[in-house]
Amino acid sequence: MLLTNVSRFNIPDLQGRIILVFGKDGQLGISLQKLFRHLKISAIFLGREQCDLSQEESILQNLKEYQPQIILNAAAYTQVDLAEQEPDLSQKINSQVPRILAEYIAPIPRGVLVHVSTDYVFDGLKTSPYLEIDETRPMSQYGISKRDGELGILEAFHRLNNRSQEEAAKFFILRTSWVYGQGNNFIRTMLKLATQKELLKVVNDQYGCPTSSDWLARVALQLAVSDAESGLYHSVVDGQTTWHGLASFAIETARNAGMPVQVKSDYILPIPSEDYPLPAPRPKNSVMDNTKLKIAFKKIGIHSLECRWQEQVQQYVLEYVQKLSE
Repeated sequence: MLLTNVSRFNIPDLQGRIILVFGKDGQLGISLQKLFRHLKISAIFLGREQCDLSQEESILQNLKEYQPQIILNAAAYTQVDLAEQEPDLSQKINSQVPRILAEYIAPIPRGVLVHVSTDYVFDGLKTSPYLEIDETRPMSQYGISKRDGELGILEAFHRLNNRSQEEAAKFFILRTSWVYGQGNNFIRTMLKLATQKELLKVVNDQYGCPTSSDWLARVALQLAVSDAESGLYHSVVDGQTTWHGLASFAIETARNAGMPVQVKSDYILPIPSEDYPLPAPRPKNSVMDNTKLKIAFKKIGIHSLECRWQEQVQQYVLEYVQKLSE
């Protein structure tokens, strides 16, 4: 479990504040559950069985029942390709849900909303890392729905958050990328294929930053209970790679850890995106500048959250291989 240095958390007395988490069954939701148990923090976790995010009435009913002061929205419609066929459903979950949550939390004294967004709000044409202030130009329905969710939060807080600075509610929109954790993800898929095939072809012209869901859970919680300023934060660790670079690194780490890998290093072949067509276009450049997040960490006295993607992927793979051998 990627909970290294978790004891260095700066968790204030929450004074009985109610924390509500949407999306308990996703990679981030599972990581949040582990983290809350580790820190012995009480929270209410909602999954599909407890809340139908496609129905506004279900969301409002849960908000009325639990009356949270802090909301962590780890839920999302993440089927990037299927979203092209289901635009209405992707809009309901990725756009309307954040707006509803923002409209609820914005008038609450010292209320907090943490919402996770994505690198897919960008078109990937920029040749340097994206900043929070860069214009969003999503290329896919999934990206459009996530961009609209961001805008819904910004609009709701602008319209409804009229309290004094000390009492004002806050929001944190965490844009992240290439998330991996418990469950199906790119790294696990590559490791499985590496034990079955002698040749792999992996896209090598899309750049981004692999992000551990455990690390992202720590960022979300720490910001939620901190004095950091409201706003957009590019929530990724340091460094960048391609899907081919990530696959190669993960497979070599697993091989060195004793996993029965069949594919040889020279047979993990780089290919262009055009050779692996998908219904929804992907941004070629998903690299996001995390300077603003680092500044926020320093202001609240947290330095243990800074690291490079290789460190986290290595630890993730080693833990995965160990569990397979048990």
